[in-house]
Amino acid sequence: MKRTLSLILCLLMGLGLALPALASEGEETTLPAEAASPAETGASGEDPADMEQVLTELTGKVKMTLNVDDGYTDFSSDYYGGPDPTWSLNWSDDARRLSVEARADGTVMNMYYWQDGGASDNFYGFDPALPALEAEQAQSQADSWYEKLFAGAESARQDEMHINLGQDGSYRFSGTVLINGLESPVTYVMVIGEDGLSSFYRSDSSSGFVGQIPGAEAAVDEDGAAVALAGAVELEKRYVSDGEGGAVLRYMPVGPRTVADAATGEAVDMDALYASFGDGYGKYASNAAGDAAAEEAMAADGGASLTETELSSIENYGDVMDENAIDESLRTIELLGLEGFDMGRCSYAMDSESGDVTATLRYTGTMTDEQLYGYSGENYAQAVAQGQDMTIYKSITLNAKTGSLLSVSTSYPLWEKAEMIGMVDQAGFAEQFIQIAAPELAAQAELCTLKGYEDEDVMTFAQVHEGYFYPDNYICVHVAPTAGIVDSFYYAWDEDVSFGPAEDTVDADAALAAYTDALDVTLGYVAWPVDILASDDGLYAEYMQWGYTFVEQLRLGYYYANTDEVLGVDAATGEVVQADKTSDSYDYDDLADVPEAEMIRTLGAAGVGFAGGSFLPEQPLTWRDGAILLLRAGGSYAPEDDDDRLLEQAYYQGFLREKKWEPDAPMSRIEFLRMLLGASRYGYAAKLAGIWDAGFPDVDEADQPWAALARGLGLAEGDTLEPDGDLTRAGAAAVLYGFMERG
Repeated sequence: MKRTLSLILCLLMGLGLALPALASEGEETTLPAEAASPAETGASGEDPADMEQVLTELTGKVKMTLNVDDGYTDFSSDYYGGPDPTWSLNWSDDARRLSVEARADGTVMNMYYWQDGGASDNFYGFDPALPALEAEQAQSQADSWYEKLFAGAESARQDEMHINLGQDGSYRFSGTVLINGLESPVTYVMVIGEDGLSSFYRSDSSSGFVGQIPGAEAAVDEDGAAVALAGAVELEKRYVSDGEGGAVLRYMPVGPRTVADAATGEAVDMDALYASFGDGYGKYASNAAGDAAAEEAMAADGGASLTETELSSIENYGDVMDENAIDESLRTIELLGLEGFDMGRCSYAMDSESGDVTATLRYTGTMTDEQLYGYSGENYAQAVAQGQDMTIYKSITLNAKTGSLLSVSTSYPLWEKAEMIGMVDQAGFAEQFIQIAAPELAAQAELCTLKGYEDEDVMTFAQVHEGYFYPDNYICVHVAPTAGIVDSFYYAWDEDVSFGPAEDTVDADAALAAYTDALDVTLGYVAWPVDILASDDGLYAEYMQWGYTFVEQLRLGYYYANTDEVLGVDAATGEVVQADKTSDSYDYDDLADVPEAEMIRTLGAAGVGFAGGSFLPEQPLTWRDGAILLLRAGGSYAPEDDDDRLLEQAYYQGFLREKKWEPDAPMSRIEFLRMLLGASRYGYAAKLAGIWDAGFPDVDEADQPWAALARGLGLAEGDTLEPDGDLTRAGAAAVLYGFMERG
């Protein structure tokens, strides 16, 4: 039942707030579940010169596909030319907007529908609401839209349905576009709310695939493809984190992303194939410690007295090194290459929990033609001729008390390296540097030779235990290839890792067999890069004019479809290690004969609940439980096994007024209502004193606002509230469900 106190409504209106608008019964929606199928006839738009005809027929197709009514008062369109032309169609009136991007054949690539819901109060706090549409209704609409948005050889496979909580509660459907019934690299997302389809997006909206799509028949059978794929798999034995503070020995996949061409049976290294077209991304070093800034503390006569807490915190700065001493110390490390660099500024930052203080010094120097640091002399000369600023920026962060280095980063004015440069012994220089910067860690580390760690720019030193690498503990160094100085340095190291035994009973061949047996060989369409510069096919001519060096085709191939699920092989047992299946919903095994069962299941399906498979409905609600429920209802992170982080999140989101709580203590009914309503829009009204009468004689004056709001919202009823009584988990779920069903 949806009920609201007229008093609350008046108060909220007086405060400039508004309750969620109610949908009018029988109101016609623009994009209902039922929509007509795309037109089967009409011009294809192959003649780009006849723009009017192309646009006329395309608009008609899109209107039929999306069931666009004739009530819009404004319409506009834009054409985006090039080798993969699309049209943008836009309808609007005083209360609605519809934007659609479509290809000339009428295929809807993405769309967005917006309808004015009335005055907005711009409240951005805790305001979750369950969708007005039932899940079964939304699924039925989604099934209907699949038939309209995917035509011909295309169809949709739904992989996930997610409930979006909020004022405009809706359902998000996502999955894979199938072509001729086979998987493809194209994915989609579709959102359906009370007003029908509100948005749709295909991953190939920005760039499509060129050329004809091959048929679904493979020339090579699955058995032959399986042999080719298995032959490309590589496993390496190393220590990996067990997620509980330990490390276990495991065979891990390191082989390339491989596809067996369905036409030839050849195993193709897709990573190498894409890499052959060059790296389209600039590389840069990041400052792992950030760009923290701190204000200098100054003493002043006549200032306010300081508390013990303030004085205790300030004492942490008592033994830090001053910037001149730090600068002098850093300049003694020749591998930092600070000769010729000027110190710009020094900033300090304190960790409030540990009391540690870090110092970050920033240096500037000028790149010269004598010291190019591995960059192109030609690019340097061109940049100088154009008047480009040739300043090099270097940032160094260290422990301000001990002087131990934490990170180094460097930013250069040029980005393109020379193809042929004189190389120094980068690994040797890097090893010398870590002996200076982190000698204790360096004693436990070696240059990592695992596949995937042979970065030409960054050398990774990983911890070694009993002859095996543990790459989660690492030190990374980049040395300028011609100057022999350190450009980048950072590390991550957990000294408390507990290593499992290094002895194993499984050899590499057995591990490889177990791993490949657990993988699923799948026939599907694969994105395949094609070198258009080496082709005289007229199909690619226009792409060449637009500056492309390669395009992607869809080709038929075999590949492993579940590599994300199969993590590796346990070196001790030979058992395949499967990834934990994550879900944004919760299901329970202990709700039989529980009156609130349906409400609990509805919340669980929306991602609001507890992990573990059991709800424990009669168990008293603890402060930890209450925080978890409300954080998840609000879409925030709620770690069940980390009380400190849970407290921080609950305080940050406004559920707690002060950082004091007992996570295992039972939470009373009024405490839960205060936590729930205080962070919501109704918390504003609760601040108005002396006007509340909840009608509960057992509620004291201080809690009257929360009790009155609860009664008005249908969260409490009867003659008494029993405000200090314990609340069960099931009771709390019922209260939260009622709040999210409010009208």
